[in-house]
Amino acid sequence: MAQVRMMSLAGVLGAGLIALVASFIISDGTASTSTLYCVSNPSSSPILTLNSSTPHAKCFRVQGGIFIDVLEEIPDTSEEIRSLDGYVLPGLIDGHGHILQYGEMLESVWLYGAESIAEVRRRIKKFLKKHQGEGYGSHDKWIRGVGWDQKYFGGVMPTAKELGEDPSLSDLYIMLDRVDVHCVLTSQKVLDLLADPLPEAPPGGVIITDPGPGVFCDNAMDAIIYPLAPRPDVAQKTRWFHTAMTELNKVGIVGMGDAGMRPDDVSILESMVEKDELTIRIDVMLECAERNTYCPEETKGLKLLDSPDGMGADMLILGGVKLFADGALGSWGAALLEPYSDKPETNGTMLINETALTSVVKLWFDAGFQVNIHAIGDRANRAAVDSFENVLGPDCEGCNEARRLRIEHAQIIHPNDQKRISKMGIIPSIQPTHATSDMAYALSRLGTDRLANSAYRMRSLFPSSSKPSTYPGPVLGSDFPVEPPNPFHGMYAAVTRLNPATGESPAGEGGWHPEEKLSVEQALRGFTRNAAYGWFKEGRLGAIEKGMWADWVVIDKDISADLGKGLRDLVVRETWVGGRRVFPWNKKVVEESWIDRASAVGWEFLESAATWARGIGREDL
Repeated sequence: MAQVRMMSLAGVLGAGLIALVASFIISDGTASTSTLYCVSNPSSSPILTLNSSTPHAKCFRVQGGIFIDVLEEIPDTSEEIRSLDGYVLPGLIDGHGHILQYGEMLESVWLYGAESIAEVRRRIKKFLKKHQGEGYGSHDKWIRGVGWDQKYFGGVMPTAKELGEDPSLSDLYIMLDRVDVHCVLTSQKVLDLLADPLPEAPPGGVIITDPGPGVFCDNAMDAIIYPLAPRPDVAQKTRWFHTAMTELNKVGIVGMGDAGMRPDDVSILESMVEKDELTIRIDVMLECAERNTYCPEETKGLKLLDSPDGMGADMLILGGVKLFADGALGSWGAALLEPYSDKPETNGTMLINETALTSVVKLWFDAGFQVNIHAIGDRANRAAVDSFENVLGPDCEGCNEARRLRIEHAQIIHPNDQKRISKMGIIPSIQPTHATSDMAYALSRLGTDRLANSAYRMRSLFPSSSKPSTYPGPVLGSDFPVEPPNPFHGMYAAVTRLNPATGESPAGEGGWHPEEKLSVEQALRGFTRNAAYGWFKEGRLGAIEKGMWADWVVIDKDISADLGKGLRDLVVRETWVGGRRVFPWNKKVVEESWIDRASAVGWEFLESAATWARGIGREDL
């Protein structure tokens, strides 16, 4: 692999390479220029660094997109000081999202909170009025939407017939994603493209026919509906990437883990990073065209495979591969060890059986990839843990540090499997707002005992302070567009166990299962240092610390105020990535930072050279 080739090269170049690069940087006049940033009100709004040597600071210096100094006091200096007007935190990383789908959603029908099918129809008509004359609803340009939830429809899945009850919609091609994007509702025009009667659902898929057809879930939507839908071109996808990045920067996000992207779409990002068009660091988990398979032939053309440490100054990073064990709880698709309490005829759906999952995990693991498995139900989580134990070994005690295998969602985990996850150091990647969104129906789905002992763990997934561990704790994210991407809302949900949309919970103002609350610092670490650890980037990202990439956010209030309850309405004032301001966007700042970005390549090259000479590598590929 590329990493092996680079390590071999290190033996030849060694110290001579380091000296050459160092002389290049020193001789470059622009590289010797640094910028000093200090808080405008040092008495009340210090910089929270998450840097153990300097936990709170008042200033820092940036050079070449990197923090080169962190200062506890404002220096007595004649140099220009750039003011930071507010409270400053390390840049925030959403550990699990879907950037392309989010960009598409921003150009689709918004169905979140629609309390009836009539409201769904009304929103579609409003969308069509806004986009009149643009061809939406035709065979070549379907109407897309996302966010419906049958809990608003009396718990009954909607049908194509209900969607077409308005004559103005009855002759249109429509496909609407459920809130968890594990099911789609289709119009009659889409159903007319299928055989009559409907085909059988493939393994791991469900076709809903009661009270009528129209909804397809998991492997059924992948195998039956998606192949019929029009495919967006590169220009459209590029626009979605740009649209999504703009919105994510607004809420303080400097990086995100994309939890499942096809190689063709990764190629678009590779082109964008080469043109310096990314304003967010993107860690990509590859997904095969045929989900849950081993597809090296699809990935062999990717430039990322020859860039194990990332492209474009860590703006595009390879995060391994994404596999899917089961569906989602809201649509009864999460695979459970015991039947659903409110639907005892089903245990949910495994999208791949346990034997096949173990086999495909081993193939990717042996090829050197970090493996990330979507698992929500306790059966799916057990299957994920079993497959990881198979490759890590039954005697593994914290040995996952070298490979950083992850479980995405880790939502319902049997207590025995929680212990196994802790023992091996498997990384849970969890979304706090899933807990606060699901709490309305989680009790009915799972019952009292399963909910109390297995579901929506947060605090108990952090390592014990009495047992030293290199594993820092779970990675936190939002799973946008399933949930809104605002990381401060995720922190609020984690700290209060209240719904950030309402400030409420079924258990009252004390929060839902408050024993699993996180501290404000734990929540912040989940979106910063822990997320960086999940990317093998803990030495480069996640803190305001000398030698790390200069990513930070400026906010309007102290995140600890009112025991974290102020997180709900906190406002992001500025977002900075690699020493350049990406929100609010400013042409002058971008022009000024171009030289910094150019010199950053030199600094990154120097650090890589030093790493090679020391013989240090990592095994994330």
